[in-house]
This record gives sequence, structure tokens and C-alpha cells, in this order.
Amino acid sequence: MCVYVSTKDVSFAKRYLPWIALGAVWILWGSTYLAIRVAVETIPPFLMVGTRYIIAGLLLGALQYAFAKNKPGLPSMQQLKRIAITGVLLLVIGNGILCLAETRIPSGIAALIVASVPIWMLVFEAIRVRKMMSWASVAGLLVGSIGMVLLVGEQTGAANIFYGALILVGSIAWALGSIYSRTTQQHYALTAPLEMTLGGVVAVAVGLTLGEASHFSVAAVSTQSLYGMLWLITGGAMAGYTAYTYIVHTLPAPTVATYGYVNPIVAVILGAAVLHEPVTWTVLAGGAAIIVSVVVILLGNRHRPNEDVVLDLAEDAV
Repeated sequence: MCVYVSTKDVSFAKRYLPWIALGAVWILWGSTYLAIRVAVETIPPFLMVGTRYIIAGLLLGALQYAFAKNKPGLPSMQQLKRIAITGVLLLVIGNGILCLAETRIPSGIAALIVASVPIWMLVFEAIRVRKMMSWASVAGLLVGSIGMVLLVGEQTGAANIFYGALILVGSIAWALGSIYSRTTQQHYALTAPLEMTLGGVVAVAVGLTLGEASHFSVAAVSTQSLYGMLWLITGGAMAGYTAYTYIVHTLPAPTVATYGYVNPIVAVILGAAVLHEPVTWTVLAGGAAIIVSVVVILLGNRHRPNEDVVLDLAEDAV
């Protein structure tokens, strides 16, 4: 029995599917900030993060293992150490702090502050290789710093300023974890699922240590929070990560990196439309400054050998 596949169908898939996947990453990862804001309304942040990543990691790992042609064995101790450290930096500190801060900070502003991650990554990369940053990187760093000051300053009250500054700390941790993951040579096929699972376990431990379980009741979880968490597991972690992995291998690096400044725009629009979050001129100016700084960095480094630095944002909104 022969199966006929039209060359037009193959041509269509090859030409348009990567762009459809890129659009999916724009929307899926842009929507996660709204989903986080809704989820943490009735679910403690670190317990939410931990549960989410444990479920997503186990499901994604099972799917990857089931469809793998060559079944991966157990990771070495060195690989496991790298995976654990990366998972803690990215998911527990980076994403965990983001979720904690979104209990007080609007999702749109949180997304705009997180958009500064490429700036920190370039700083850490320059330190790692002991090489001066390009003029574009320096210019982007200055413009982005102005944007971050505007956004953090927009949060009136000492508590809100504190949480806005916490997002910066989480963004720095994410950048550091991304650079650390690049310095190791050995790669394990189930790295992402293991990072999610181990990071999730640590996040749950952090939540329990902070006493989140004492003021958490399953009966008190709202339907909206439950839907938000389900979306983070499926749309953010599983579908978003799969689409990202696909476009990394099919589209040019600068094109893939556009999600880094499209996601915040999507997050601001959704936050304003769904949660009626205020969009002030200060938010617009600060957000524009950070997005412009990322664009400048991307354009200025598109021909440099370490352009893949920006792509290591891979799981920032996963």
C-alpha cells in the first residue's frame, strides 16, 4: 500500500509551519504571565510552581521517552548536578520569585521587567569569556536600565517596590542559570523534563519551609486559579516548549529571539484586557525602553559568534 504525499503539502509545512510555531510561542509564553497572576490568587506561589513543574516534567519526560528512537539511559552524576543547579536557578529562584512577586505586581509590569533578562545574560557572558561587550550591548544595557528604573519606580509603596526589585533578582538568577547551562559540554536527552521535575521538588520544599501549606486549602482554590495552573502546565510548559524547540532548529536565531520582546507586549495587552491592569505612560515608557534595548542588543550581536546567548532564554516563560 502506497501513501501519496503531495509536494505542495510538504512545501506548505516547510514554509509556514515554523512561522505558525513562532506565533504560538509569542502567544503561549506571553499568556503565562496572566496565568501566573490568576493562579497565585488562591494557590501559594512556590507550591504552585513546584506542583506545576513536577506534573509538566513527568508528562513531558514520559512523552519524550516514549517517542525517542534511542531510549536514553540514566544521567551521569555530573549531568544530574548540572541539571539540578540549572533547575534551581531557573525555576525555583527565577520563576518562583516571579510568581511570588505577581501576588503584588501586575502581570504586564512583571513581564516587562523580565524582558531585561537578555541584558543580564550579556553581562554575565562578557564576564565569563573576559571580553568587552559590543557598543550595541552597552547601549542596550543603558537604555534597559532606564526602563527598569521606571517600571520599578512605578510601583508605589515600599512593599510593591520591594516585589518589583525581587523580579529583577529573579531575572538575574535566570540569566545566571542560562549562562551556567551553556558552560557544560555534556547534554542529556531528558534535560528539560528533569530540570522541571527536580526544580519542582525543590520549589515545593521552599514553599513548605516558608509555611505556605499552613494557609492553603484545596477547597479554597478558585476555578480561575485552577485553569491558570492547567494552562501553565499545558500551554506554557509542554506546548510552548515543544514549539520553541522546533523553531530553534528551523528559523534564524535573531528571528527566534523576537519572542523575548513580543511576549511582554502580549502580557501587557492580556493583563489590561482581562484583569483591567492599568497601563500608564510610565509603564509604556519603561516597557518601550526595555524592549528597545533588547532589539538593539539582538541587532548589534546578530553576527557575533555568541549570538546564541539570547536563545538561552529558552524556558523563561515555560
